[in-house]
Amino acid sequence: MNTPCHIGVRKPLPERWWQYGEKRPALRRAIADLSEVLVIALVSKSVMPMRVPTGQVFSHMLGVFAIDDYGTQAVLSSTLHRTWAITYGSTLETRIRYTPSDVFETFPLPASTERLATAGLALERDRREVMLRRDLGLTRLYNLIDDRAVQDDPDVARLRDIHVEIDEATVEAYGWDDLRLSHGFHPYRQVKRWSISPTDRVETLDRLLLENQRRAEANGRGPGHQTTINPHAETLFD
Repeated sequence: MNTPCHIGVRKPLPERWWQYGEKRPALRRAIADLSEVLVIALVSKSVMPMRVPTGQVFSHMLGVFAIDDYGTQAVLSSTLHRTWAITYGSTLETRIRYTPSDVFETFPLPASTERLATAGLALERDRREVMLRRDLGLTRLYNLIDDRAVQDDPDVARLRDIHVEIDEATVEAYGWDDLRLSHGFHPYRQVKRWSISPTDRVETLDRLLLENQRRAEANGRGPGHQTTINPHAETLFD
């Protein structure tokens, strides 16, 4: 009696729990020459990128940017980018779902500047030191930053100041010299955050959308935030 041969039959992933699901060759090629990349949780409260080493297997719940410059890190850490993500992404309870096709691919990144790079480096260096010293994850740290009751914490005060500088450097990079931002504690989508004022949020969002439309039309594409205009869109994998 012949025994059925099952060689070459691929078992479902739940039966191969010890194996990683997908190899992601395009991602591996994109980050081959980088020692670090930026990643962002696809569902989070903070909507904040982190810098991580490339020699690891990334979770499927991360968006991976094949980018390692501090200027871009600053822009993606700005209130402007977070507002864009909250507006054009989706939500899961009080958390933001970062959808790359609707958020990153349509976000009109400005050209990096020395001021942005300096601010991005300061955020990376100081935030990492605080997180390690106080054994805090990103969510717990930003819960402190966004808490109005936390007023006498020098670490929190320093990080708030860095985020103010990042926002101002981002506005400057767009050439919006007439715009003066006001920071404080403001509610948005049932969450209170340390951010720019509601008036500034509306103004910057309008300007970002106009910039998206300008770039789309310059490239011969239709206007609207749905249009992919980010030249770095191919550098993000999820």
